Amino acid sequence: MKRFIFVSLLSIALALNGIAADTEYKQVLISVTTNSIRIRLPLTDVTGKVRVKELSPDGFGLPVAPTKTSLDKNFYLEWQIGYDTPEADSPTVVPEINFQRNGVTKYGHELSKLIFEVVHNGLLSTNDLARELRKLKKIRPDEFEESQPVQIEAVTNAAVDGFQSAIQRLPQFTKITPFGSVQIQLKQKQRAVGYQAMVYVCLPLDEMLTMDGSPRPPGKARSKETVYYDFTRANAAFLLDIIRAFGLASQQHNADMREILGKILATTR
Repeated sequence: MKRFIFVSLLSIALALNGIAADTEYKQVLISVTTNSIRIRLPLTDVTGKVRVKELSPDGFGLPVAPTKTSLDKNFYLEWQIGYDTPEADSPTVVPEINFQRNGVTKYGHELSKLIFEVVHNGLLSTNDLARELRKLKKIRPDEFEESQPVQIEAVTNAAVDGFQSAIQRLPQFTKITPFGSVQIQLKQKQRAVGYQAMVYVCLPLDEMLTMDGSPRPPGKARSKETVYYDFTRANAAFLLDIIRAFGLASQQHNADMREILGKILATTR
């Protein structure tokens, strides 16, 4: 009996360690290096916020199995980037950025931390943020992607066995830059009626680095492989495009980004 209990406890401990390791692997981490702000991204978390996709002519990208596909310049990482979290102990939290929404305290993280660090390390200036803040205030309500209509087109010819065919058209905003692209996509809300705008950052796979800062060589991904991307003085302005994407996504995102930029500017005075 004692041996059975010991084996059971050992199995539970190993399982918990495995869960903890898996959770840590999936986390997006942000750190400061000598000349850059470095992001660590999971490469094989196919069901998470970071997924590998193959470039396609329509701009949507094709999801792939990264451990079974030789990854090269024709692939990119799609990151569903966030800017706030209710978890005060998240590794990407910026304690100086906090605000209330629907009675819940939100803390800046991910995009907020990136912006905070690039400004405090001189890769972007406070003038850049102030100018972006003014632009966000000028966006009209009818320009938000969330206000764009969802169109459904019926096809006159009936499909097999009497089923009617229809095509649903969802608006998508995309900006392509030399450093990657940013997309705003409408998705159905999971816990409410209607659609919500989601922002995705698309980073070229051939710009990814290994842990030691060298370029990641083409090839299949290893199990739980992580890759790194550096924001430097040369590409830091790409963050302004991501800010603008949230500003265009919805009225709520616009208001949140303005508050976050205002708080970051306040920490530099």
